Amino acid sequence: MRTEWLQSFIETAKKRSLSKASEALHMTQPALSKQMKKLENDLGATLFIRSASGVELTKAGEILFRESEDILSKVHAVERSIRASEEQGNITIGTWQSMAAFYLPYKLALANDEKSHIDIKIGHHYKDLLTQLDHNEIDAALFDDRAIQHSHWSKGLLKEPFYLFVNEQHPLAGKKSVSFSAFQQEKIVVLPSGCDVRTLVEKEYEHHGINLRISNEIEFAQSIIGFISANLGISILPEIFTKDIGRSNIKALPIEDFHLQRETSLITKNPDIGKKLYKLFFSPGV
Repeated sequence: MRTEWLQSFIETAKKRSLSKASEALHMTQPALSKQMKKLENDLGATLFIRSASGVELTKAGEILFRESEDILSKVHAVERSIRASEEQGNITIGTWQSMAAFYLPYKLALANDEKSHIDIKIGHHYKDLLTQLDHNEIDAALFDDRAIQHSHWSKGLLKEPFYLFVNEQHPLAGKKSVSFSAFQQEKIVVLPSGCDVRTLVEKEYEHHGINLRISNEIEFAQSIIGFISANLGISILPEIFTKDIGRSNIKALPIEDFHLQRETSLITKNPDIGKKLYKLFFSPGV
């Protein structure tokens, strides 16, 4: 039984349709049907009952479906553990867009490690990153995990203060720093719930006893910079975003009474991979 057959089976079982599954898998329907036939022959059992409306799982299909994702996860975990033990390997890191744009590339460049191939996947919610870790779709993740319950290996990497980002035409733009009282009644542009930046901003507003007023919720962090540049709003973002404003018309002002910092950690399911990644890319000497 090949893993690609099993992956195709899972998608077909979820979609209850060969045509929809083939689209999701980016393959032709005849090719998918051929895979499913090979899987059935390999197992010696019929997995689907086909009809004009789609497919339904047989009893054998239901048994395989219950176990299939766990089987794939274990196979992928073994593959990644083997790669981690080798001197050269492919490693996938999941993180926020801002970390992928302004932190990871510089760390990878400074490490000058030619033996490891690093891929980066963008997440928009910490639950997505943890799910990808649990399913062995990524080897490691970078986000603030202090308030999140999980059992994975974790190592702190960096701490960042928060700034108020405003257009240069904003009344506060001429200030060297600001307090919450200076902008507490203004609506701000925010990232989606589940992002560590949004969580920390909400906690800080609660600490000050101020209601967070939202003007726009933006999925991509760099789009917020675009909103501010167009003078469509203000936002509270961690220090790493100051690298995105360059010579633009945006000012980043320290917030005097913002008590929280974002503390990004390296999180992995496999401690060996975590220690290897930290040594190669994130230790103080890198």
